Amino acid sequence: MSWYFLDTSALFKRYINEPGSEGLNLLFGSDNVLTISSLTICEITANLRRLVDVDYIISEDEFIRLKEIFLGEIGAQLYDIIPFDKDILFSSLDICAQQFITPVDSIQLASALTMENPPTFVCCDKKLLHLAQHYGLQTLNPMDTAAEDLDA
Repeated sequence: MSWYFLDTSALFKRYINEPGSEGLNLLFGSDNVLTISSLTICEITANLRRLVDVDYIISEDEFIRLKEIFLGEIGAQLYDIIPFDKDILFSSLDICAQQFITPVDSIQLASALTMENPPTFVCCDKKLLHLAQHYGLQTLNPMDTAAEDLDA
């Protein structure tokens, strides 16, 4: 069994087909434990909405369909969800105090660092991947990894 923490930048590729989607999807359907921050639920929904209102890439109907798929997978407990609490808040503040990082990224990293079994941090942001490595996590960028190289 392998443990993965999925940052929003990686998980988004499950719902929108783009570079890295194939590699990410190989993590599903096995005995892998896939974990997200509760913040990711809001981020995925907002990023899907952006595709309607800002980027004009998907229709309102497509937004509703994708949101229902995502929330259905949340409801089916496809992901372990780490709630945003005061411990994660204080940990994210410590991370922010050490180097510049966006607040959202610090919360994602702090969430991954709370996991009992150290996860592979799955993300498409190279700076955040580097920082996760600095904090001792194994990392995976589905955009840089050939599908056959993923341990799924």
